[in-house]
Amino acid sequence: MANSPAWTDEDRRLSAIRDPEFPDCHYTRGCYLGQGGYARVYKVLDRQTGNVHAGKTSPGAVKHLRKEARILRSLNHPNIVKYIEYFEEEDNPPANILVIELCSGGSLQDINNNHSEGLTRKNALQVMLQVSQAVEYLHGLNRFHGDLKPRNILIRTWDPVQVVVADCAEIMHHGHAGKSDDIWALGISLLGMMGQSPHFYKKEERMYPRICATHARNLDRLNPGHEIVRILLRLLEWDHKNRITAPELVKLTVEMMEARSTQDAPKEQMDLEVPEGTRTVEFW
Repeated sequence: MANSPAWTDEDRRLSAIRDPEFPDCHYTRGCYLGQGGYARVYKVLDRQTGNVHAGKTSPGAVKHLRKEARILRSLNHPNIVKYIEYFEEEDNPPANILVIELCSGGSLQDINNNHSEGLTRKNALQVMLQVSQAVEYLHGLNRFHGDLKPRNILIRTWDPVQVVVADCAEIMHHGHAGKSDDIWALGISLLGMMGQSPHFYKKEERMYPRICATHARNLDRLNPGHEIVRILLRLLEWDHKNRITAPELVKLTVEMMEARSTQDAPKEQMDLEVPEGTRTVEFW
């Protein structure tokens, strides 16, 4: 059916099982990839081209999936997940599928989970640059994502690093603090890349943003001149009016990457001094 190595024997086995909620079209459903908010995500094969993609289906949230398709169709940036096609059965709209590019490297959350000590400085800067360029593009359209997090940053490849922003259904024109909300979310995501996300306690949920901002200041105090901490501090500025903008973030990250390229032996590991008694997120 497909010669692509992305379409496996397990995909072929599953493709023989008919799912009444999967649309009757030229796409064949393969392995289940995960839950994407309101939608289930599967590997899908285009029988017309032999190409393998990811397909989001949402029988219970048709309008939401249509909205995401409409938004993705209007966007064109190398670091935003590529829209392929949207299809729903004319007489059975819940049988629908939003087809997007398949990012076989998983998500940034998967990478973070496997690097409890944090990513290398080089990789963290590469991810930050590419995501900030996507955010700069959205903000230039007077939009903001509204749900940036490691699970919504997908990995095309990790060597070299190529990432894309996904789950764009919540892209908005208005919100609590607008564009600076995305910047704050990038800061929380960077904490994860550094292996420094503070442990979350449900009873402290309302205080968690303040805990993160305080942790960033403490890291800056204990690690003077640390390039990644310097970015973190600008992202988690408590007053959203003073937070770094997406264009400024792109410029700062490029400058840091260029400075590293001129160093004989730039530091690679995070090598962070942390406040005594700090407990970060634990993964099992």
